[in-house]
Amino acid sequence: MQFLPKNLILHLSLIDGIGPAIIWHLIRSQATVWQWGDLYNFSVKEWQYHVGLTQFFAEKIVTGLKEKRKLEQELHYIEKYNVHWVTGVDENYPSLLAQIHLPPSVLYWKGNLEQNEKNIAIIGSRNAHYYGERVINNIVPDLIAENLTIVSGGALGADSMAHRAALANNGKTIVILGSGLLHYYPRSNTKLFDEIIAAGGAIVSSFSLNTEPKPGNFPARNRIIAGFSYGCIVVQAAQKSGALITAHYALEQGREVFAIPGSIDDPLSAGCHALIKEGATLVTCFNDIKQELASIIPPKGNHISRLGNNKQKEKKEGEKECSIQNQLINLCITPQSIDELLQQTELNLTELQKELINLQLIKKIEQDFAGRWLAL
Repeated sequence: MQFLPKNLILHLSLIDGIGPAIIWHLIRSQATVWQWGDLYNFSVKEWQYHVGLTQFFAEKIVTGLKEKRKLEQELHYIEKYNVHWVTGVDENYPSLLAQIHLPPSVLYWKGNLEQNEKNIAIIGSRNAHYYGERVINNIVPDLIAENLTIVSGGALGADSMAHRAALANNGKTIVILGSGLLHYYPRSNTKLFDEIIAAGGAIVSSFSLNTEPKPGNFPARNRIIAGFSYGCIVVQAAQKSGALITAHYALEQGREVFAIPGSIDDPLSAGCHALIKEGATLVTCFNDIKQELASIIPPKGNHISRLGNNKQKEKKEGEKECSIQNQLINLCITPQSIDELLQQTELNLTELQKELINLQLIKKIEQDFAGRWLAL
């Protein structure tokens, strides 16, 4: 079997317990003393010494890379079912998703997934009723007219309403699954998913092809929905719901969050009202969305907005801070002392201590018994 770095990343992603944090650490730590192909022959000690992994993860990888059958089977299914896939080292990896902290190391899709699409997510309750459907059917035509692609999770309720509204208005829509592409979920939406592909949209997953839908998959799915989109519109969400998890991921990623208000005695409006209190944009018409998105969606063909208003400056400052924090988290995949972090960053001691405290407060890192910093 021909060896490619892309295949190695795919193989690593198929090893149980090896997630994006380890794989991105590996991608960023390649040294001149070894080549990608060497990794298949690395011992546990070599993984520890050259890549900086703990013994636990080194043993998992050494054992996992010996199971060539997993990779061969995945590549067989990719070809058999005409699945497209991309890794974090590929140029055609979705640019918006690439900006989030620890994006999926491998992404699979069926259909058409363009690199520079202007995406906006619409999410809400599986129990969304006539009010949610009316709002979605009112807003989606204007979003489609602005050449926006509708992203959602393919679930029953608000997600399905959003996908169908996009199709009804000759627009494109993208489904982000919480399962592998060989296990559409919910199965009752299989016909809808096929229609989406036929209309030029895509069904996307970060999970290996044979992954069954499990409750633990959906927070990761929600994070990708937010990461795929410039903004996230929440239509009917309870106080505790997956839609609110997606919205909070969007806020963490610096994306716009829009919330549709509803009746004060409707439990499905409680989550939207809570988001509005937290600073989400209250939406009463399409223009509320258009005004906010105008400042953050670059012209077609551009990845960076050149608007120089205060909001854009604040966003850039936030992105800089986010970049520093991501750097620290990546460094702390293996335990790091203050001195080691000072040597590997451009921060002074005061700045470093401030960032470490902030990351500790949001539970991204912790100190071990020796006082070294370790990513959670």
